Amino acid sequence: MYQDHAVAVQQYAKESASNLSDVTLMAVLSIKQPWLSIGNQLKDVRTNRLEAKALWGFKKATYIYLESNKHKMYAQMMAVINSNKTDASKAMSLMNIFLRVNGLGMAKAGFMCQLTAGLVGCMDSHNLKMYNLDAKDFVLAKNPKTIKSLDANVKKIRNYVQICNEYGTENLWNSWCSFLATKSTKWRDANHVSEVHYSYLIGKQHDKM
Repeated sequence: MYQDHAVAVQQYAKESASNLSDVTLMAVLSIKQPWLSIGNQLKDVRTNRLEAKALWGFKKATYIYLESNKHKMYAQMMAVINSNKTDASKAMSLMNIFLRVNGLGMAKAGFMCQLTAGLVGCMDSHNLKMYNLDAKDFVLAKNPKTIKSLDANVKKIRNYVQICNEYGTENLWNSWCSFLATKSTKWRDANHVSEVHYSYLIGKQHDKM
């Protein structure tokens, strides 16, 4: 699953700034929404832009941020990916890039690392329960103004990256897809859950979706 679909998404994201923006938007749209609905939500945004119903709450501000900053984000991301840094160092740099996106917390920033570079992963509510982790450990201080609070955030990010690395980004992807496939009869199997990560982006829909 991961080797087919996650790798395809990574290649897609690295093709252009617009593609990176699409991938980021997909991750943002999935916040507090069923994964089954994300393809139609992405289509809604592509068609209706700022008037899209899918851009509720902070998601409209995220869309505006992406439109204004996608080229800068893309240049920064590609510089990190193509660097000679270790994977751990690349992961930290990418997390910092994606955490600047309005609305992206630790889990979705980690998801973006997974979707673009094959690093880190998404410790969403499903994975937190699966691996018996406490969400509070991954909540960052907003607008930290002291060295202590800045250091605390860095330590939390580093800890998150390390935990995801220990479980393995490929394992996190495959286990999440296998778990989600059991939650709705609309999913044919785990491979179907995995596949739509890419097919949503290229606009392909499925009979049961």
